[in-house]
Amino acid sequence: MTNSLSVLFKRLLKYFIAVIAAAGILSILARPRVNPYLGKSLQAILPKDREVIILEDLRTLSRQQLIGLFHQLVAPEVNEMKGEYRAYLLDSGNSFNRCLGMITLYFIWGAWIGKAFEPLSNRNGHGYNPFSTCLPEIHENIFHACLDRFIHTLRHLFIRDSCEERTVRIIRNKTHIGPSMFDNRTSFHLVYRDYNAFPVSTMHDEVRRVNDALYLGLGILTVTGGKRNPFPFVLMGPPDPWAGPDGGYPREL
Repeated sequence: MTNSLSVLFKRLLKYFIAVIAAAGILSILARPRVNPYLGKSLQAILPKDREVIILEDLRTLSRQQLIGLFHQLVAPEVNEMKGEYRAYLLDSGNSFNRCLGMITLYFIWGAWIGKAFEPLSNRNGHGYNPFSTCLPEIHENIFHACLDRFIHTLRHLFIRDSCEERTVRIIRNKTHIGPSMFDNRTSFHLVYRDYNAFPVSTMHDEVRRVNDALYLGLGILTVTGGKRNPFPFVLMGPPDPWAGPDGGYPREL
């Protein structure tokens, strides 16, 4: 039985990797569409004062509008980003992205609920991602996490054991202020390569400030097209206190 499950999982994993690779190739080869909202003022994209924009306003916008809005915002200071912020994935632009986002952010490790930051200086810091999960054990490595989810799902189907939700703090990153890969203006960057295995190591987020309560981010994954294929998300404050990642930080490289 165990051997059969292992073979089935390996097959599913191969299909998963093949789908991600194919999507990345298609995203790279596809001619990017012109975004009509680039260069538009904030008021032309969302006719509200920036200070009174709320989550529901951002949820009504398309990915192209969100990217246009991102270009009109400015970066927060590193010292401003401190604590655990609630997070929400916004319009991803197409069905594949929505499916990938649901699988990676709301299924494999559990439900993605936020991002957290701790400044180490006025130029850099580090952070992590909180998830709500009932998995008994969490691996940051996506392949181990997929296996854990697969086994847990089968166990729940046949045994129907209870599932007690808890918060885990994983998927660590380094943060810094620097030029944007989208428009060369300043952004607050989240870089994942030093603390994570492939493909999570290819993830890179940029964040800019909407107002006192909201921050708009663009997340990319190199294997799904990089900056040609960003995933918009929003961070919501006020933040809860910084708790630190479950695994700590081995050292600041």
